Amino acid sequence: MTNKKNIELADDPTGEAATWFIKLRDDDLPESAYLAWQKWLANNDTNANAFANAERCWEELDNIKNPPWPEKNSRTTTLMRRVMPIAAAIMIALSIGFFVQQNISSPVAATTYQTARSEHKNIELEDGSKITLGARSIVNVNYTDEQRNITLVRGEAVFNVAKNKTRPFVVQVGKGTVTAVGTKFNIHSNSQDVTVTVLEGIVEVNPLLSNENILTTAALPRVSAGKAVSYDYNGHISDVKPTNVDAATSWEKGLLVRVNTPLASVIADVNRYSSREIIIGDPSLNLISFTGTVLNDGIDNWLRGLSVAYPIKVLDSGHDAILLLKKEK
Repeated sequence: MTNKKNIELADDPTGEAATWFIKLRDDDLPESAYLAWQKWLANNDTNANAFANAERCWEELDNIKNPPWPEKNSRTTTLMRRVMPIAAAIMIALSIGFFVQQNISSPVAATTYQTARSEHKNIELEDGSKITLGARSIVNVNYTDEQRNITLVRGEAVFNVAKNKTRPFVVQVGKGTVTAVGTKFNIHSNSQDVTVTVLEGIVEVNPLLSNENILTTAALPRVSAGKAVSYDYNGHISDVKPTNVDAATSWEKGLLVRVNTPLASVIADVNRYSSREIIIGDPSLNLISFTGTVLNDGIDNWLRGLSVAYPIKVLDSGHDAILLLKKEK
């Protein structure tokens, strides 16, 4: 005889979440089972998200009018008591799959554009929107009838968006999105954070915050022309502030202009243009604040100047890498 304590589904987070959800509706569930559920829930974010989806899906199922199962006073009540736990678990599992499919973009065919070191590329899309792709950058483009979907996989780009109020232009970058209808903006992405600088119009920036192991949408700041906002890979977002738009887009002119920027971030950008990889060999140099201009065709001269202005020793082996060390006093 099958009961709620014996429900078994496939060994995957979705099935397990459905199983746990049904088990927890049993008033006679022992304390050991609750402890096991809490351990499973805290094991990883995937489990927590799957269980949250199960709860949401159950709420949706509960709202269905005229359900296709018999009333409680029918002669089949006894049978339904036996099969409903399994049926409910299966329905929740299927609903979770549908929920995830509807809310998380599944892999679809997309057009990929990529640039090499020191290379910029101008891309014109089917709707008239334009992308200027910076060096060592990758962008995926997937248009649907309802939405223009872009993913900035890495690097930097300027997006000049053709107006279409019924078809939003959404750029996925890091753990967040930037949405525009018709505007122009620059996105700079590195391993630490994402910076959005608006040149024309207004964009909506939507980072994701981690809240009790469940990803939730943060408040949506609207960023207007001449301002910028940054968010990191934990979803933390800065205040919207006025910015130097010319400095943010200086890379289009062959320059990198940086103001009070950590050296690690500067080197990461310079490496997108340098023919040889520049490596910071001493972690104490990472947070040195750099202000200045880097000429993309004059990186060797810039490195020599860096060793004069900062306590940095540049070791050039003449091969494929340049090492930066802390200069001894």
